[in-house]
Amino acid sequence: MLKDYLIKAYAYLVKVNVWDLNPVEGSTKRIVPEEYRTVVAKYVATGEITS
Repeated sequence: MLKDYLIKAYAYLVKVNVWDLNPVEGSTKRIVPEEYRTVVAKYVATGEITS
């Protein structure tokens, strides 16, 4: 069960360029947990939470 508040928090961190959505070679940023990546990507793109 994914938490809505974590989806929004991870999306914010990705938008402000603090975290990476996916692993990037050479990056030292933290990465969104794998189970949240697809949902966070959709939320960033559409603004809607889809499970």
